[in-house]
Amino acid sequence: MSAAYSGSVASFFSRSYAEAREKFLAATEASGARLLESCAHPMPGPDGEALFTDLARIGPGDARKILVLTSATHGIEGYCGSGCQVGWLARKHYWRDATPDVAVYLVHAVNPHGFAWGRRVTEENVDLNRNFVDFAQALPRNPDYEALAAHVNPRDWTEEAIAAADLAIARHYGLANADFLPRAIHGGQYVNDKGTYFGGFAPTWARRNLEALVTRHFANATDVCVIDYHTGLGPLGHGDMIFGNTPTQGRARDWFDHVTPTEEDLEAARSASGGHVANSIPGTLTSRLPALLPGARLTAGGIEYGTHDVRAVLKSIRADNWLWTHGDPQSAQGREIRAGLREMFYPALPEWKIMVLSRSNDVIRQALDGLARA
Repeated sequence: MSAAYSGSVASFFSRSYAEAREKFLAATEASGARLLESCAHPMPGPDGEALFTDLARIGPGDARKILVLTSATHGIEGYCGSGCQVGWLARKHYWRDATPDVAVYLVHAVNPHGFAWGRRVTEENVDLNRNFVDFAQALPRNPDYEALAAHVNPRDWTEEAIAAADLAIARHYGLANADFLPRAIHGGQYVNDKGTYFGGFAPTWARRNLEALVTRHFANATDVCVIDYHTGLGPLGHGDMIFGNTPTQGRARDWFDHVTPTEEDLEAARSASGGHVANSIPGTLTSRLPALLPGARLTAGGIEYGTHDVRAVLKSIRADNWLWTHGDPQSAQGREIRAGLREMFYPALPEWKIMVLSRSNDVIRQALDGLARA
């Protein structure tokens, strides 16, 4: 086994993008997988290092049934996804769980710039999971954000300013507080390129690169299952399979032990938030797949690992946005905000990594079993 990791769960996870990539490449080689492409990003990392999106495959090159595991769609969340990819490869679970007619593709660091710089967004300040819209058409509107932009993204970041902004958001919805995911914050917006959850004015490098990889390598597949790794919502360490109520959910509800949201989940969320949940998010990665893979049966969604309280997570996203728009990332306050964002999406608790990897391995096994029966 490569010196890049020792075999313990903790060793599969990393402290930096560069370390994560080194471990991924080592695990690819040691597992019998094949590195297919390393796509160079046009911009460097914070230490001048080169950045890449890497694609590896384990299993037959002519497989028509494929499982695709993608990490770092939301850059900093790549610490989790990369660790799960490395751990699964290093433990050689493909050879235990997959049938000979199924291949697994691993896309490491879809958004390498965000991963390396410790941000969720791309170099364009774009939330990549809001960027997969048709920019030739009228862009999605989010009137709630437009009405509340000054409060969602305040110019000052003090406890007093934050409290006043949160109160304004809550009052807009007629609720006691902003401790939820209102459309204004989470629903995506296409008007403020300096704001949170910005979907972009055009396709980003990360989107164009991923679409090219999909069309080059997956076009002949008949059955495609995609699991996109995310963190930040839900109970600590719990991995929730989020396949929505869309055409891409495919056979998820038959393959996995539990898929969210159920109809009961949606109704409860609507009731709890006064009907203001953002349950229809435009421009997600998986929503683009039917157009890219018209000949495939898709089962595509994400796994969302819980970290900390949702209010703290949302505050960290808004703080990060303020920092890179109005603040100084190298200041004491900047370092505190950056460390806080990292903790919200990559908790330091050792047990979290154990829970995350165990759940990932179970989900991959279920996906491979479903593909075998497809």
